[in-house]
Amino acid sequence: MEAANDNRPAEFDARVMAYVPGLKRLAGRRVPREYRDDLVTDTIMYALAHWKNFREDGGMWNWLEWSMRGILKNAATKAANRKKNLKFVPIEDHMNLSTPATQLAHADLSKALDGMTGRGGKIVVRRALGHSLREIGDEMGMTSERVRQLEAREMKRLKAVRAG
Repeated sequence: MEAANDNRPAEFDARVMAYVPGLKRLAGRRVPREYRDDLVTDTIMYALAHWKNFREDGGMWNWLEWSMRGILKNAATKAANRKKNLKFVPIEDHMNLSTPATQLAHADLSKALDGMTGRGGKIVVRRALGHSLREIGDEMGMTSERVRQLEAREMKRLKAVRAG
């Protein structure tokens, strides 16, 4: 890989940086406000990395403007390709297409579920089935906050088994 500077003259850097206000105005005409600084930065980085491609007869401003246009064109092409190749998969369908669990994962899950006896285990199962904290708390004789705390403790325990 080449060195970043590769003996680039300091005068070239100064000339590029002198055009920053103009590049900001140009970016203001091309992209929304939240992307302007990124476009200017990308243009400067491109210019400094490809300084050997600059030809004095074309002028610095023209070269920087065409560099910015190229950066925008590349970004638009990438976005179009992503959009074209992106496929929407509903969550329900995706869940049915998941790969089956391995025996090791099943053993870990079984071990974790065995350790979830008592209130905590019941709470996690009921929450997984869609019951609200209030429903569970009313039936078990505790506040919804206490149900949330017990659920959080059990979920932490499950995550520890998964990570372990």
